[in-house]
Amino acid sequence: MKKTSNYLHSVLFCASSLLLVIQSCSSTQKGEVTAKIASSSKEYSVINTGESILLYKYMHKAHSAKEVDKYAPKYYFTTASSDVLKDLTKENLKKAFPTNHAFHNALDAHFNSDAELINYDTFHKMYKLNWLLKNNP
Repeated sequence: MKKTSNYLHSVLFCASSLLLVIQSCSSTQKGEVTAKIASSSKEYSVINTGESILLYKYMHKAHSAKEVDKYAPKYYFTTASSDVLKDLTKENLKKAFPTNHAFHNALDAHFNSDAELINYDTFHKMYKLNWLLKNNP
């Protein structure tokens, strides 16, 4: 009887540990980040106020100053139709403006990679992405 009791106790302990692990993993996952949440966070900053597509820069703050080079900034965007931050990619931009095929073509013509989407147009004094949207309605 004692062996069975110990075995059952071990199984319950393992099961409760497993539940604890699952619970702690799920609580670390981020849900949707909205513009309101991002504006109250020190890790996010809006880099182009007043433009049609708002661009957000996310800098990971949970590391030492020595490790800054290891953590590249991430970029997100919001539009007038959605305040949920989306990864700044050509695919997500096309989804955000599904019927604007001229804008889709301009994105493909002007940007070879998603990393270029953050380019600033010094002549027009705005981000190139917003300039393309403005000129491809």
